[in-house]
Amino acid sequence: MNDSPLHLSRREDRETGLAFLYEADMTGDLMEHVLERHRAEQDEYGTVIAAGVHEHVVMIDALIDGVAEDWTVSRMPGIDRSILRMGVWELLHSPDVPGTAVVAEAVALANQYSTEKSAPFINGILVTLVSTERGEHDL
Repeated sequence: MNDSPLHLSRREDRETGLAFLYEADMTGDLMEHVLERHRAEQDEYGTVIAAGVHEHVVMIDALIDGVAEDWTVSRMPGIDRSILRMGVWELLHSPDVPGTAVVAEAVALANQYSTEKSAPFINGILVTLVSTERGEHDL
């Protein structure tokens, strides 16, 4: 972790990563262009999340589609799609972050930025993926 005074908390990093993902999703811009536009706002972990999701989005979307009953990623609201993609990326590529923390952070973001129905939906998908992808069953 970066100890500079400008370093943000992991939650703020996730919010930054979510903003980058959502912007790229809504504008159709390449992630490289989004990150270039927001160079001054970048933090280490938020940028890693956004770039990682971008790199693995096809696999991430396939995992989400495989778990989301009666939904496809393309039909989900953009903010929910971005939160889920970020959560799945963390589950797959940040083994140091406990599954419970990934789910809790994603649900908190959904509560803050989306509808009241989104948080339980996101929770259900991520809890299932924590179990299937990480083998963690104590959520």
